[in-house]
Amino acid sequence: MNWIAKIIHGKADEFAHARLVKFGMGQHIGPRAELRITSSRITFKVDMDLEKAMLETYLRTGPEGSHKVKGSIITYEDRREEFAALNMPLEFKKKKKKGGAFTFQAKFNEQAPKEDIHALLKIADSETFYLMNLSPKPAKQPWKLTTKSRPQKPIAELEDAKAPNFCTGAFDNTDEVKETLFEELFPDAKDKVTEDAKSIKILNMLHIEEIEIPKDPNMSFKEKRKQAKKRGKLVRTVDIDGEEHTFEYEFFV
Repeated sequence: MNWIAKIIHGKADEFAHARLVKFGMGQHIGPRAELRITSSRITFKVDMDLEKAMLETYLRTGPEGSHKVKGSIITYEDRREEFAALNMPLEFKKKKKKGGAFTFQAKFNEQAPKEDIHALLKIADSETFYLMNLSPKPAKQPWKLTTKSRPQKPIAELEDAKAPNFCTGAFDNTDEVKETLFEELFPDAKDKVTEDAKSIKILNMLHIEEIEIPKDPNMSFKEKRKQAKKRGKLVRTVDIDGEEHTFEYEFFV
C-alpha cells in the first residue's frame, strides 16, 4: 500500500511522514496520475512519489518469468547487508551529496526472475527510492514500465504543469491488474469506475495546517525538520471520464 492510500485508510506511517518532510505550511500539489483504458491495455503516467505503486502493480501482476531491469536504487541508510542477502547482484556505492548528506546508490542492468526483482521492493524503508525500467524478456506487449533517472522537481503551479511523466508505461487490461492498480491509486473511488471507463485522472492536494517541531535543544535544525510532524488535509479529485469525485482526509504524521 502506497503512502497516499495509507492516509486514505487512516494508516499514515513513516512512509507518509517521509514524503511530507519537503512540504511547509500551506497548500501543495501532490502526486498526480493519469490512466487510459482500452479493451486490451491500461497505460499510465504518474508523478514522483507514486512510482512505487506502479512498480508494485507490475511486479504483482506482470508476466511470470524473466524481466529486463535497468536503473538504480538510492537509500539514505547503509542497507548493503540487507540487499546483499537477496538474489539480485547489487553493488552499493557511498556518495556524498551537496549539504553533507550521504547516500548509497546501486546501479544495475540485469535480466532476472520477477520474484527476485520484487524482493528488492519488499525490504523498502521510507528513505529508499527505486528508479527502475522494467519489461518482460522476451518482450510481451503491452507490458512496460519506465521511471526517470533523476528525481522530479516539485510542481509550483498546476496551470503550468505538464502531464505526469516521472513513471510511465502500460499493463494488460485484466481484472487482477485493475483490482491491484485501482486499490493502489484510488481505493476511495474504485467502485465508481464503470466497465466502459476510458480515462481516469487523479489530483492530490496537500494542505499543511500545523507543524509540530521537536523541542529537544540538542537536536540539529536538520534533524528537527526531518522529525517534525505535520497536521493537515489530503484533498483528492478523481476524474472518471470527465465526472469529478472529491474526497478529503485529515492526517497527523
